[in-house]
Amino acid sequence: MNDLDTANPYFTFQDGFVPVKILAGNHIFERLAPQRTSIIFGVTELPWAVAAYRIDELIVQLEPNLDEVDAIAIENSGKARLIRDNTVIYELDCIIPPDITGLHSNFFYRCPECNGHVYECTHLRIGHRKEDESPSLPSVTSELTTCPVCGGKIQHLAQGISFCLDCDWEHGLEPISR
Repeated sequence: MNDLDTANPYFTFQDGFVPVKILAGNHIFERLAPQRTSIIFGVTELPWAVAAYRIDELIVQLEPNLDEVDAIAIENSGKARLIRDNTVIYELDCIIPPDITGLHSNFFYRCPECNGHVYECTHLRIGHRKEDESPSLPSVTSELTTCPVCGGKIQHLAQGISFCLDCDWEHGLEPISR
């Protein structure tokens, strides 16, 4: 297999996690499609098989059990990460074989530690530390209704994840690095 770090820098992680397959929700599948290096093909010969394509050595497969803006990156070993619209990454506590042709449930949205939705806890979230939170903000950002920087309107995505609609202020979102 080619080195994905040099072949495709869009699918590398700072800690060396190198996916060989991306299970993508509909919006992510369509957004990545212009980068494909192969025609769209079925993963199996069955006519109802899910659609997939390659971006160099990486297989991108449509996964209907994912929210449309989510993706699961899978390493050769089966280690997997749930990626929320390219902003927050969760390390899944399960093994998903890279040769899988489709998921049959949405178990990966549940946290095994607290049994809550992964977007409502920080147990599986990569790169989140308590000391990263700003001490000048309320402990629960959902209490905020106006931006502490510009006074604009705040949009809440999930518990602890908010951003301002009028300026660049955000809370709880991981930076996108390329």
